[in-house]
Amino acid sequence: MSKTLAIIGSGWAGYTLSQKVSPALYNIVVISPIRTIQYTPLLASAACGLFNFRLAEEPIRRKSRTSVKYYKATAENIDLQKRVISCKAYSTLPEEEDSHFDVSYDEIAIAPGCDIQTFGTPGAKEHAYFLKTTSDARLIQQRLLEVLDMASLPNTSEQAQRDLLSIRIVGGGAIGIEAAAELFDLWQEEMRHLYAHLDGKLTITIHDVADKLLGTFDASLSEYAMESLRSKPAVRIATGSHITRVDADAITTKEHGRLPFGMLIWATGNGVHPLVEALPVKKPEKGMPRILTDRQLRVLAPDGGVVQGAYALGDAADVEGESLPTLAEVALQKAEYLVAVLNKKGRTGAGVGGDGTEIQPQPFEYKQRALLAYLGQRDGIIGGRQEWKGNSAWLAWRSGSLGWTRSWRRRVMIMISWAFIWLGGRDIARR
Repeated sequence: MSKTLAIIGSGWAGYTLSQKVSPALYNIVVISPIRTIQYTPLLASAACGLFNFRLAEEPIRRKSRTSVKYYKATAENIDLQKRVISCKAYSTLPEEEDSHFDVSYDEIAIAPGCDIQTFGTPGAKEHAYFLKTTSDARLIQQRLLEVLDMASLPNTSEQAQRDLLSIRIVGGGAIGIEAAAELFDLWQEEMRHLYAHLDGKLTITIHDVADKLLGTFDASLSEYAMESLRSKPAVRIATGSHITRVDADAITTKEHGRLPFGMLIWATGNGVHPLVEALPVKKPEKGMPRILTDRQLRVLAPDGGVVQGAYALGDAADVEGESLPTLAEVALQKAEYLVAVLNKKGRTGAGVGGDGTEIQPQPFEYKQRALLAYLGQRDGIIGGRQEWKGNSAWLAWRSGSLGWTRSWRRRVMIMISWAFIWLGGRDIARR
C-alpha cells in the first residue's frame, strides 16, 4: 500500500513536489489556501499589461495527475509525533468558514512560504498593495487605471492630480525595483500618450530604510542601478526613509512627515508564517524564524535530533549552518533534490540497507545562480560569477522570465502576448 505524502504549500517548492513526486509511489495530498503556484517574478509584468494574469500562475490540479488530492485549506498545526495535520478550510462561503478537518500522513514536506512583512507599521496591511499573487497584480492594475481616471476629472485641481499620481513603493529589493521599472515603462511607453494632459505629473518614489537599493548585489551594480533609476524623469529614490504610519492616502515618515500617494505598493520582504512560528522545531537564534533542517532537508527537533518523516523547504526553512536566501531558485533546487530523494525512497522501500541501517542520501548543495534585476527602459543588471549591465542584462532578464514558467504552453502564450504588444500596444492602452 502506498504511503501518504502531505505537502504544505503550493509555492515553488510545494508545486514542484506535487508535480514531480511519483503518484505511483505515494498518495499525494497538497494543502494550501491558493490553488495555483504564483510565478512571483512575473507579477509586476502582468500588473503592467505585458500578458494576461492567468499566465503568471499554474494550477495544482492537472488532468495528467488526477490522483493528486488538493485541499483548499490552511494547515494550522502539525503533530509531528502522531503525524497528523490540523487544517481549516480556506473559503469565502459562509457555511465553510469554520470547517476543520485532520489529515494523517506518513511523510510530510513543509513549505508554506512566508507571510507579508510590514514590521508592524500601522495601516500598512489595510492600505497598501502587495505583489504576492495574481490577485494582487490585478488590483494594482485596477488601482492605477482608477487614479488616472480620477486625476482626469474636470474638477480635480493640479495639486490633487499630483497627489493621485504619486505612486510610492516601499522596499528597495528586486521586487520593489522591478515593480517601479515596469510601471515606469507602462507610463513612458503607453499611458502618458493616452493621458497626455497628465504628462509630467506622475511620479514613482522608491522608499527604503537602507542607504542603498538592491543590497544583495555588488556595491558597483547597486550604484549603477540607483544612477539608472535617477536618470528616469518620473522616478524618485528615498533611501534612509523610515515609515511610521500608513493612512488611506498618505504615508508618514520620520524624515519628511506626511507624504500623499494615489497608490502604495509594499515590497519589503518576508515575515514568518504563523504555522512555522507555532511548530516546536529548531529555529535560528537570530533573524526571521525558519524551520532548521539538516543537509538532507529533514526537520530538526529543538534538541537538534531529526524528526522522522518530516522535511522542510522553501522560504519557510533553512539548512542549519548555511543561511540560504529566501529566493525562488533556492526553493526550486531544494524541491528537485527532495523529489529525487522521495522517489528513490519510494522505489527501494524504507531506505534501509541490508545491515538494517538507514541509507543516507547525498546532502543538498545549493548552486548559486545569477541575480537579475530590471531597471526599466531595457536596462538591467546581473550579479554573480559574471556581472552584466545595460541592454544585454535586460535581454537576459526578459528571456529568463520565460524560464520561470513550468509549462511550454505558458511560454508560448507569453511570447505571443509580447508580439501583439509590439504590433499594437498593450490591451490597457491600445493604439
